[in-house]
Amino acid sequence: MQMKSLNLLFSIFIGFGALATEPEVKPTKSGLYDVGGFKLYLECYENDKPQLILEQGFGRFGSDGVWLENIKRLKNDFSICLYDRAGLGKSEKGVVPFTVNDTANRLRSLLQKANVKGPYYFAGGSYASYIITAYNNLYPQEVMGAVMIAPPPLGYFYTMGTRWPEDFKTDSQELKRFYQFEQSVHNPMFKKVPENVDHMKSYEILTNAADFGNKPIIIVRSKAMEERYDPPFVPDDIAKPMDTLFDDAENYFKRLSTNSRVIYSESKKHHLHIADRDLVVNSIKELVGK
Repeated sequence: MQMKSLNLLFSIFIGFGALATEPEVKPTKSGLYDVGGFKLYLECYENDKPQLILEQGFGRFGSDGVWLENIKRLKNDFSICLYDRAGLGKSEKGVVPFTVNDTANRLRSLLQKANVKGPYYFAGGSYASYIITAYNNLYPQEVMGAVMIAPPPLGYFYTMGTRWPEDFKTDSQELKRFYQFEQSVHNPMFKKVPENVDHMKSYEILTNAADFGNKPIIIVRSKAMEERYDPPFVPDDIAKPMDTLFDDAENYFKRLSTNSRVIYSESKKHHLHIADRDLVVNSIKELVGK
């Protein structure tokens, strides 16, 4: 039986492989750019349309090719750039650990070095919503709007790390493994994570971040599932904080902007820019003119 928690954790921490098909469009610009002692890889499909930056989910990178089908359908409406975060894909590894603000600042340096002029529209899946929020908080004048695709609610990683009693013990090996995995969010250098993000500091940053004002924000969510977030072996009192977080998620997303809208896919999958390209592409196109 598939559980919501295991599906989401797997989707956030594990990426898809590259597409097998060759792209029909070629980047107008690609390469490595120094952002302060190390280089990040950037790839652009440029024209005279509004600038769109595609951000990636946790552990994912723009050069993996999975956005190419979407880019083909968006390139007549946007000038598009996407990139690989530090230590992922073709990018070099920078200083670790780092926070969501560090990631946003690195992106800004990258765009400046590559002469990708703002302001920008943003779109991205899952963890990308945190980076977009941080970028808007730091540089609000550079953000015109965003599409957040299957984003986790604010506090997802924080709740993973704080909902367990300090003296938690169990004889269940299954529950023990689950507990130890969730506690790994306290250690940015945990060897099994693809990015050394300090999730707890990042949560503090995002909790105090400004909203998007009246900018157009479209939240594309996966189809709601009936079961609770956690697998059945997690005790109810420990499961409750995460269920409460997800129960309030739609209200939180609506509060991001006075011009915020939440829409739902018919797909239950997490990576909707792959599983429901039509909805994602159409939602991004809706940003222009709003």
